[in-house]
This record gives sequence, C-alpha cells and structure tokens, in this order.
Amino acid sequence: MTALTTRDLEVLDSDSTTRTTVVRPGMCGPGSLFVGQIGDWTWDTVSALCGTNVYTARDGGGAPTYLAFYYYHVRASPGFHVRGLTFGDMLRVDSRVFGFGSESVLTLHEIRRGGPARRVDPDEFYAHPDPECLYAQNFNRWVARGASGGNEDLRSASPADFRHEHLPVLPAEYSPRRAYNEIRSLGALSPPADERARLTVDYPVDVTRDLNGVGLLYFAAYFSIVDWALLRLWRHRGGTDTGFLDRIVLDQKVCYLGNADAGTVLRVELSHQSGGELPDADETVRAVLADRTTGRLIAVAVQQVKTGVAG
Repeated sequence: MTALTTRDLEVLDSDSTTRTTVVRPGMCGPGSLFVGQIGDWTWDTVSALCGTNVYTARDGGGAPTYLAFYYYHVRASPGFHVRGLTFGDMLRVDSRVFGFGSESVLTLHEIRRGGPARRVDPDEFYAHPDPECLYAQNFNRWVARGASGGNEDLRSASPADFRHEHLPVLPAEYSPRRAYNEIRSLGALSPPADERARLTVDYPVDVTRDLNGVGLLYFAAYFSIVDWALLRLWRHRGGTDTGFLDRIVLDQKVCYLGNADAGTVLRVELSHQSGGELPDADETVRAVLADRTTGRLIAVAVQQVKTGVAG
C-alpha cells in the first residue's frame, strides 16, 4: 500500500509532522466535532510516517483493519480550549508518533493559534507548560472484526505494511497504559452518597448518528454520548442549558474498553465531585458506559471542568 499524505500536512522528519489549518464549520462547536478532527489528524500522521494508508489498511489475510482508539486525552486551559474555537481560527498542529510495537501506536499533538513549526518534546508535552496550547494524545490499537462480524468481536490485527521500528520509544513514566489503567479503575469506584451528585441514564446507540462509515461505534461519538449524559446530570443538579454551554472542559480523558452494535442500549452511570486535580477546576465529573443487557464495560470518561457560572 502507498502511504497517505494530505495537502496541508508537512513531514518534518521520520516521526514528526506539522500542519497549518483553518477551523471550518464542521470542526468546531459544543459537541465532539473538534475531537473528531484531532482523531483524523492522528490517522493522517500515522499514514504519512508509518508506510501504510490507515484509511484503507488490511491485515496479512486481506481483511480490513482499523486504527481504533484505546485512550484519548485532551488538556486545555481557560484561555484556549476546545469549545472556544470558532470559524476562521488559524491553527498550527505539531504532531509526533511514538512506537509501541506492531499492534499499537501513540500520537501526541500540540495545537496552537499559529507560530512556527515545533518538534513535540514529550517532557514539555506532559508538563503542559503553555497555556496557549491544546495538548492531545491518542493511543491507538490495530483491530479487525472477528468471525462473528459484530462490533463486540474485535481482534488485534496489524497491517502487513505497518512500519514502526523507526519510531522513538516514549519514556516509561509517560506510558498511556498507566493512565489508561488508572482511569479504567474508576469504573469500579462506589458512587457518591449525595443523590444530586449522581445519576444513571440509558442511551440507545443511534444508528443515524453514532456509527461510522464501516459500522463501528465512532470514536468521537463516545464524547457525544458522555456530553449528552453529563448534560442530564447538570440539569439534575439544577443547572441550565446555557450554564452547561458556558463550562470550560480543562481536561478530558476517555478509555475505550469496547465497541457496540446498532441497537445496543448503553447504561451510563454519572457522578460529580467538587474541585479537581487542576487548580482552575471547579468540578470533576465521571461517566461509566456499559451494555445495559450484559453489563460489559464500553468506556470510562473523566472531565475536569471550570464552570464559571452559578448554573
């Protein structure tokens, strides 16, 4: 297969790319559009650097294989955050890819309002020193459908032409697997005792909106489902829709534990607590998604939020 590059993507070296892009209407808003765009940049970057066209990748047996999202983390600031982006903003996106063997890959993105191209340094990235930068990391694994052909039956399967040996190794202290396991463990925690600080809602997977072009539950749809549920927790606690839109999500993490077929009903358990690990965070909210019928965990998400309003 031929590696894919896009017109606005520039390869800096064997593990780094940069691009300048304008924020278009389909990239921004209060929902999951921008996190979906970051995910597309991950696919573009891996395609450009790893010898395979991620969009058309196939395993050694000729079956389609997908660079599925395993862990997604976005870190923002009160002055520069996902929901603050609007039409026409010019962005510089610097990206770097790290190797995790033949089945997984990590991509780090630094997103700024312009400026010269930069090679992402992991020590600076994980320190988050620049308040005018969005930091996003995507940890992805190659998967293909199993014998059943359903979304619950996914197996590891790398493309035959996926090159990873040239990629740098991330320092062990920054391993996304460690962060993933910490977030995943939150799914087993007891909910808070305050009834106003917790809520359980059911979400039927929407076949008109939540599935991607190959029939999988779209990675950005997880963010939409979480926000849909958190809005209901916000209202449950007496908040208004306007107040919800005014929130600034400073830090959001999603651990992908599984996928779901059309017709699945997801049970979403929500909880709230005041404050957070970040000094600007007014609250931390958690969402645990599971198949209502089987109890199978689908995802765990955590957000640290600056509300800035009374409701």
